[in-house]
Order: sequence, then C-alpha cells, then structure tokens
Amino acid sequence: MPLTEQQLPSKIDLLIRNAVIITMDLKNSVIENGFIAITGNQITNIGQDKSIDLSKYDVKRSIDLHGSIVHPGYIDSHIHLLYQPLRWVQKDGIHASDAMSVHSEYLNNITPEIEELSYQLASLEMAHNGTTCFLEANVINTNIAASAIEKIGIRAVIGTPGIKDIYEENSYFGPIKFSTNRAFDLIDRELTRNQNKNALVQGAISLHGMGTASDELLLHAKSIADKNNVIINMHQSYAEDDTASDYNRFNQHPMIHYEEIGFLGSNCTFAHVNFVREEEISPILKSGCSIAWCPLGSMMYGIGGTTEGKHSELYKKGAQISLGSDSANWTTSFDIGNQALIAILTAREKTKRPDALLAEDGLIMATKNGARALGLENKIGSLEIGKKADLIIRKNNLPEMFPQTDPIRSVIYSGKSSIQSVLVDGNFIVDNGKSTLIDENELYYKVNNLKKKYPFYEALFIE
Repeated sequence: MPLTEQQLPSKIDLLIRNAVIITMDLKNSVIENGFIAITGNQITNIGQDKSIDLSKYDVKRSIDLHGSIVHPGYIDSHIHLLYQPLRWVQKDGIHASDAMSVHSEYLNNITPEIEELSYQLASLEMAHNGTTCFLEANVINTNIAASAIEKIGIRAVIGTPGIKDIYEENSYFGPIKFSTNRAFDLIDRELTRNQNKNALVQGAISLHGMGTASDELLLHAKSIADKNNVIINMHQSYAEDDTASDYNRFNQHPMIHYEEIGFLGSNCTFAHVNFVREEEISPILKSGCSIAWCPLGSMMYGIGGTTEGKHSELYKKGAQISLGSDSANWTTSFDIGNQALIAILTAREKTKRPDALLAEDGLIMATKNGARALGLENKIGSLEIGKKADLIIRKNNLPEMFPQTDPIRSVIYSGKSSIQSVLVDGNFIVDNGKSTLIDENELYYKVNNLKKKYPFYEALFIE
C-alpha cells in the first residue's frame, strides 16, 4: 500500500513512470500506468502515476517508460560460478560423470586469474539476463569471488566452499578434504559478511551434500544456521546413483531421515532433488524447505529430473520451489527466465496438462520463491515499499511483446530478448543491454586468451 504523503521522503533519487509494473506482491498485482519511487537503495513508493503529485518532491531523475514492463529481478537459487571457461570444452553428448573428469583437471590447475575471470563472466551473464541475486554453490576463494561479483554490481549469497566430512571414491571435486572437526571450524566463516547489512555479498551455511555430510555435521550446520538466521544450502538427490547411495546409508529415503534427526527445516535449501519418493513428500511440505529446481541441469545429461521428478507436483501442493541455472555445461545459459519457461513446458509435457504450471507460477519461482530460498524474502523478490530496488525494465519495441495483453505471459513466454535495463540497489548495472560498470570487451578478450596463457587449459579442449 502506498505511503501517505507525510511518510514519503521529500527526495526521490529515481522515479520510474508510465510503466506496467508486475509487483509479485502477495496478490501478484499488476499496476497499469504505474510509478516506482526509489530513494537510496530502497523502493519508497509504488502506485499509479495519477496518485503522485510531483510538485511536492525533489526528484533527481525521472524516466518515462512509455508502457514498458517492469518486474522484480530474477533470483538464481543454485549456481556454480567457477566453470565458465569450461563451457562447451567437452564433446557433446557425453555422460555427466565423463564431463566431471575435465573439471577435476581444471580444479587441480586453476589460478586466481582464471577464478576471477570465471566469476566475473558468470556474474555478467546473469546480469545481462536479469538475475539480480543468486545463491552460489561452491567457489574456491570466496574473497576473489566476492570482489568479482561486486564489480558487476550483482547481489549474492555464498558459503564456505567444499564443506563435507564423508568422501566418495574417485571424487572429481578437487583435493580439499576436511575432518568433521575441521568442517565445524570453517563452516560459518562467511557469516562475517553479514555484519554489513548493505553489502551486496552476504554469507550463509553451505554443505556439498549428496551423501558427503555425517549426521553430526548436518546437525551442527543446522544449529549454526538457526542461531544466525541464515539458510543451509546443499546438493540433494541429483541423480539416481547418489539418491540410492543416501538410501543405503540411511536405510531410508533422505528427506525422511533428515526429518527424523531434526535437520529438515524452513531454512534448508536443497539443489536439484530430481528424485523424490512418495514418503518424502510429507516431510518436504511440513518443513517448508526450499528446493532449487534446475530443469536444464538435469536435461543436458538426460538425468531424468523433468520426467521422473515431482517439482511441479510439489509446487502445486505448496512446496517452496525456486529455480537454478547450475553450471556451465549443465545449462544453456545463466538465464532464470529460460529456466522458468523450460520448467513450465516440461511440467505440461510430463503431465499432459496445459495447466500443470502457468506463466505466473514460473515468475513466482523465479522471483519471490527464489528470495525465500536465499533467506532474503523480506528484502527482495517483489516490488514493494521498503524492499531493495532490484528490478528489470523490459523493452517495449519488440514485435513479440505486442499486443500488450498479458504482461506476465509476455515476460515468461516471449521475453527472452526483451531485457533493456537491470537495477540492483537502485543502480543501473545493465543499461541498453550493456554493463554500466565494466568494459565487457576487455573481459571477453581476457577469457578468450586463457588458452594461450595456460597450456593445461588449452589441453582440456577436445579437438
């Protein structure tokens, strides 16, 4: 609800006017001929243009969008920034386990320069495609990652990388190994970032997951997360083999086990969960945990998540389903809008029901459900007074966006190439399709020249 004139700040840094605003508030309201007032990094008012008297305010900058669509920034709830230089290195059509062998060689030889370039390239790709915040799954040097993310201007949540105390044979996830005690010591390291509430990069608790954490480590992680009011992020039930491994270790399905030991809760965010048994549905729903559905992360390797998974069914029952891009070679691009479209269409194809998921459902998963998965639902995920000014402005001069009948369907079904500008914290980080903060061509040049600089990297490419 708009503030009264007495409550409004006298200064407006940015006034967006004459827009079609998809708020994604509790009612998923759409405001025609709307305005958004931004002061500092927050939305200070929102409503119809006719309801604001500009003569009473000091407006620093005003933009007339001429009917363009504005909506909350996308939120990616599962992504790996580390592997951008490996995009399409491997032969097309190989098995996921074969792809991981290249990752192992890469991880054993990676340099800080390669790390930084990968983090920047991934963050820039997300920004171009409208992602304003993401949950990172597993970097190497979190300080390098945070610096690269901030250079692009995007928002992120990261945890201490590689936390596990059970090690599978033939692991492809690098040389780092922790004992349970060492994992205890390191697990909350990134939470110091939360001392600055306005920092773009915040901390959470991260576990590798997929059978690599003892019950002792799981419960310690939960206690730390509960104490610090942050989420726990981990992989879960990606493929049939790791799902079966969990069952054999627990002698029951993993979500049932997590519930029984007291681990499962609303601050748990599980990536993938492509395989769910009927008995696990109740614990998932009761706990309020979030599941980061990565449709293309399954489809690229024929894992079966979109045919065997229960994401859309869980969503319909009230589960907190969000969306993730996963990783280079596990997706086409870091584009949550595309993930939403794929989620909707595969759900319809699987169930043979055109109403299995609607465009509005995809946008919910891509925005406010994503915010909840990151534990940031009070700050981002919708365009409401008091929330951060993280938003997307769409083009209004593309044929696929006309006629202007249903803005939500226009965004989800026809909006692939329609992003004009992206704002984070009230700042334009992408405008007219280009970064406002870095020289994109310089970044692309450096990434392309990694093969010349590092022989090990050139050797990874399949001729």
